[in-house]
Amino acid sequence: MADPVISLVVERTGDLLIQKIVFLKGVRGQVERLQNDLVRMRCFLKDADQRQDEDARIRNWVSEIRAAAYDAEDIIEIFANKIESIRDKGFVTRLAYCPWRIVSLNKIGREIGSLQTRLDNIAASREKFGIKNLGEGTSTHGEELQRLRRSSPLSEDKDIVGFEEMTKSLVTELLKEDRNRRVVSIIGMGGAGKTTLAKKMQEQDLEQRLYQDLQDKRYLVVLDDVWEEEAWDCLVRNAFPDSSTSSKVLLTSRNRDVAVHADALSIPHELKTLGKEDSWQLFLRKALAHRDNAGCPPDLEEVGREIVRRCDGLPLAITVVGGLLLGKKELKSEWEKVLNSFNRNLSRSQSGVSAILELSYADLPPNLKFCFLYLGLFPEASVISVPKLIHMWVAEGIMQNRDAENLEETAAYDDVERLCGRNMVQVVETTVDARIKRCRVHDLLRELAIRKAEDENFFQIHDTSDGKISAKSRYLAVHSLPLDKNYFGTSIPPLRSLLFFNVHDYREDISLSFKSFRKLRMLDLENVRMGNLPKEIGEVRLLRYLVSDFIWKLESLRHLYAYDIECDVPLKIEGLRNLQTLSRIRFDDIMHNNMITLTSLQKLGILVDDRSEMDKLCMHLSEVGSLKTLHLYCNTESEWPSLDGLSKLHHVTELKLSGSALTMLPPDFPPNLSRLSLKHTDLTDDPMPVLEKLGQLSFLKMKDAYKGPQLVISRHGFHQLKFLELNSLSGLEEIQGEEGALLQLRCLRIRKCRELRKLPELPPTCTLDVIHEWDPSVGLLLLPLVVPLVPLLLCHIM
Repeated sequence: MADPVISLVVERTGDLLIQKIVFLKGVRGQVERLQNDLVRMRCFLKDADQRQDEDARIRNWVSEIRAAAYDAEDIIEIFANKIESIRDKGFVTRLAYCPWRIVSLNKIGREIGSLQTRLDNIAASREKFGIKNLGEGTSTHGEELQRLRRSSPLSEDKDIVGFEEMTKSLVTELLKEDRNRRVVSIIGMGGAGKTTLAKKMQEQDLEQRLYQDLQDKRYLVVLDDVWEEEAWDCLVRNAFPDSSTSSKVLLTSRNRDVAVHADALSIPHELKTLGKEDSWQLFLRKALAHRDNAGCPPDLEEVGREIVRRCDGLPLAITVVGGLLLGKKELKSEWEKVLNSFNRNLSRSQSGVSAILELSYADLPPNLKFCFLYLGLFPEASVISVPKLIHMWVAEGIMQNRDAENLEETAAYDDVERLCGRNMVQVVETTVDARIKRCRVHDLLRELAIRKAEDENFFQIHDTSDGKISAKSRYLAVHSLPLDKNYFGTSIPPLRSLLFFNVHDYREDISLSFKSFRKLRMLDLENVRMGNLPKEIGEVRLLRYLVSDFIWKLESLRHLYAYDIECDVPLKIEGLRNLQTLSRIRFDDIMHNNMITLTSLQKLGILVDDRSEMDKLCMHLSEVGSLKTLHLYCNTESEWPSLDGLSKLHHVTELKLSGSALTMLPPDFPPNLSRLSLKHTDLTDDPMPVLEKLGQLSFLKMKDAYKGPQLVISRHGFHQLKFLELNSLSGLEEIQGEEGALLQLRCLRIRKCRELRKLPELPPTCTLDVIHEWDPSVGLLLLPLVVPLVPLLLCHIM
């Protein structure tokens, strides 16, 4: 296998050469030679990868290629974008004779020549170290994805094998009558199945009993993965009252001391590794999921059992190796390759689970390796938004050089599916149409991603106040801010991505200098306090993804999250022809731009007020044929304008309305509307008589949107609706449905409707999902009398 970063950069460089060749006349031969040399270098990486663990010189050799590949991409893309910018400003006819172009061609020629010399020296070192050309292998992206989709449902893992007795013991402990609050703990090593078992408890036969107990103000809270005693002390002692109601806290931890500290009178339930037969059964469910318990083919059983034996009974290891084999053909030779690779890794690793995880990573194709490593940038235990992740991957150029008929975002989603199918990523939440909405990475797999990324100088995570930024890192994730607000000076390495996570508690402004950020593709400043964003960010012309409050000259930008910015002059965006997402922009800024130039715009969020002329806005937006999603916000200090003209938006299929001053529905809606969300509105009249007549509506979500006690759906109302979510409708007492209503409904989701006591008759194919979360003001979980479900508050404690 080839280094994921180098493979990706080589592909991107080739794509750039094709896309920008018109701008590279005069240096075409040099660029092509540079790209060809990088391709040839990649063929030697398989041998280098197998030997770099034992030889530091080879590790350095790979690192030098990686740096050269990055520099090659930067040189070509920066130059081509400069020329392209000049062309867009109308200087095409004079471009060939432009002195600036001649000077720039000479400059890029010198830079490529210097880079070529570096590659020649690297090639000479390869011969010195005896690195051989072993090729790159073949890719079976399409076949693998098809097998994974057929064999592995993308939903939360529900396979519980070998824990039957432990489950019975936990049920008994949770139902035991005690005067005081008790803590029931599950302890075990990483990957032993603590989280899975804790989640499984809500599906046991104790549901009806717990429901009755909750009516008497007892509660059950699940705290997952509590690492330290201090975490228990800070959160739990004051948050969960011990009010003599026989309430329970179910806790999971890798540390027995935490369990004893939480409740010295409760004996922790320690998860042991799986036995031989249980391990085998779990393996079959993962590696041969499509066989529906038909067993293992005889020719695969011997090698399969040997693979399972090497997993030492650890569920995570079995699950991951099963996901690896699921994507492969059911041939003995393929399984033997996995076993042999596992044996090689085991000789270099400290444990069987480490060897399995290393093997699963090594088996990933280069683009999936890059995607997996990228997940290590997120903080531990993060629940990751898949749409945001896809935007980030696309901005990085990971999806280039894929099937022509495949849109970049579709290809990115396919890669999310592939990682989930291999059990390298866990599904947290899916949409009503079974698409992955949120995901997370197991702690041990995240540690693997970080270790591999650091070995390859791929990225760096800054999480201490005295940490130093490596001069080699191209990706930097900031998990905690330093005290020195000028920490980010001019000596930063040539970063491609700068991301901030969990820094909302840092109260000082920070300053950023963009003099060293000319190669930045992604900048995420969400929750970062800044007095202002320097104007030189406009010179960061390669930037494709920005979460911040300033923009206009960034021609490559695809996703802009403006977050209610206020400027002295209207925001200029009409030059952003690649822009796909524009969120929370002011009404006046929209009206001062020629929106028809935004030919790629798909999602638009606008902040409106009582002065906004919606009819003119809709006329303005009707010319944007690519626009599919429109989100209208109204701040609490303002009133909504008259929402006239929405029927002009024939291209819009999704509409979101957010703002507490909205007291009545719009007079009309986009004619092809299929998805509608109402959030924090003050509707007093039942909205159903209007909404049920929207002929193509398939998705309706109402959160804190309606104040009345009753929703009434008439005969044959909502004849296309498949998903209905009602959230935080505090006054709602009943939902009435006449015969023939909601015939196509597949899911009714109810959240925090505490007064709701009556539901309509639902189709037999409809799933009812009711959860009411813990209310800290009263210290118990509240559940209506609709259905006897068991609500659990799931927390992940760091």
